[in-house]
Amino acid sequence: MRLIFFFNTLFLLFLFACNRAPKSETVTTSSEQASASETLLSADFLDFYKKFHADSLYQMAHITFPLQGDKVVKTDSITLQRQTIWWQMSDWRMQHSDFDTKDYRVEVQTMGDIMVIERVMARAVNYGIERRFAKQPGGEWALIFYSDMQER
Repeated sequence: MRLIFFFNTLFLLFLFACNRAPKSETVTTSSEQASASETLLSADFLDFYKKFHADSLYQMAHITFPLQGDKVVKTDSITLQRQTIWWQMSDWRMQHSDFDTKDYRVEVQTMGDIMVIERVMARAVNYGIERRFAKQPGGEWALIFYSDMQER
């Protein structure tokens, strides 16, 4: 009887160990944590990120149009529905990174050194945006996904 219990326990431990998802690093930034998140991000990404938000021509050149994303669409007078869309260059508004940490919480998730997922959420309500940046084959970073302001 003890032997069966032992093997069942061992089997369950094995299952739990096999089902673990691969780790990615997530950091919630605030004024105190900003330096901690920057240490997770590569220097080339941080340089790209600063230039991406400072120079509109650079930003447009580093977005893969049509840009995949989603936004909330009003289907009738009371129903909102998330819809996958493709942002066009003609519809794009320049993105900025000056989020006040009193009003917004920023989460950065890295997927190795090839992708960075940034989520910016309002502190007062459960709404925010999501942006995904990926390193392109030539070594340059680009915005590859943009989810407009919606409930998270």
